[in-house]
Amino acid sequence: MYDRTLATTLTSSRIETRPNWAEVSLSALRHNFRVVQKHVGADVTICAVVKCNAYGHGVEECAPALEQAGAKWFGVTSTDEGVVLRECGVSGRILVLCGLYPGEEEEALRHSLTPAVFRLEQAEGIARAATRLGLAQRVAIHLKIDTGMARLGLPLAELESFAQGLKRLPQIELEGVFSHLASSEVLDDGDTARQIERYEAALRTLSDHGLHPPLRHLANSGAVESRPNTWHNFVRPGLLLYGYEYAPSRHDGSPVTDVPALPLKPVLSWKTHILGLRDVPAGQPLGYGGAYVTPKPARIAAVSVGYGDGLSRKVSVRNGHGESACDVDPAVGRGEVLLRGQRAPMVGRISMDLTLIDVTRIAGTAIGDEVVLIGRSGEEQISAWDLARCSDTVVYETLCNLSKRVPRRHAD
Repeated sequence: MYDRTLATTLTSSRIETRPNWAEVSLSALRHNFRVVQKHVGADVTICAVVKCNAYGHGVEECAPALEQAGAKWFGVTSTDEGVVLRECGVSGRILVLCGLYPGEEEEALRHSLTPAVFRLEQAEGIARAATRLGLAQRVAIHLKIDTGMARLGLPLAELESFAQGLKRLPQIELEGVFSHLASSEVLDDGDTARQIERYEAALRTLSDHGLHPPLRHLANSGAVESRPNTWHNFVRPGLLLYGYEYAPSRHDGSPVTDVPALPLKPVLSWKTHILGLRDVPAGQPLGYGGAYVTPKPARIAAVSVGYGDGLSRKVSVRNGHGESACDVDPAVGRGEVLLRGQRAPMVGRISMDLTLIDVTRIAGTAIGDEVVLIGRSGEEQISAWDLARCSDTVVYETLCNLSKRVPRRHAD
């Protein structure tokens, strides 16, 4: 018979039982912040971007650790993300990069969030909310300019009318102006050069109308690494803080070698365990659809990870036919894991909860052995970049897609 009282007691003290977890090093995170700060100089303010649960790393632990390292500003996507930071004790400034939805202005102001705006109507809504709340101080906003991405941002053609309208809002202070670069890591990209020129022109237009925002920011991680002319006095690194660089390149894809790499440390490792182990004969179909058939006798391990955890199905299958861009044998799959300091290929189709790996060549493999998807084992290492490439995606997606059922274990 179901005992609700007992179930409630057990739930409140629940321990992790499924062997699948991510280890997050807060000391590496703080190290990376200090590396970036040294790189841009003490006169440049860092806005630590912690949107999307700190890129999958766990924002309630990562944001306070960054504040301990010296972060004074934090970048989030939305009001609810900003509120989470306040609830976990962050006292620094919080910039809501995608602005406020109509109706949540008062909530944002109550939590001292700094909204981005890209339409005059947004500034007007914030001004009305400030009046309703009886705020004594002006509300700081950051204006986002569209310099070429055609995503969010005020079109340059509307900048003069925005400036004129803003002067009619005594409740509002234009504290910052920013834009976003589409290809900051491609150093000879003409579109990026034009974006920079448009941003500088926007600053001049605002100045002509008597608006001199003290904070000016254009640089994301790629620009922070290799474009000092975009730093101004405020930068917005995200990926760099979590230990990954966007290696600068040229438009033809060739690398740029005269930009030194930053001494960053990957913050997250992803691990699991072997649940099952069996010897199978040659000609044995494995997994859904029998996408992989063993060419010879093999030892196959089942590990506790699947697409329900954020491991892309593309790692094992491409176009649904087992085609591969990473391996010689297209049926073997595209990804690898680390086991006992050695690499083992994924075989067959990744399922929701399980993945098969071929451990034939790894002596002593046993049920319960640790398996590394991102991280280091012995002298071998697999990065989130490696996993992303085999998934036909970017490292951002690989990190952010790590699902909620993968517990984050944070340690100094």
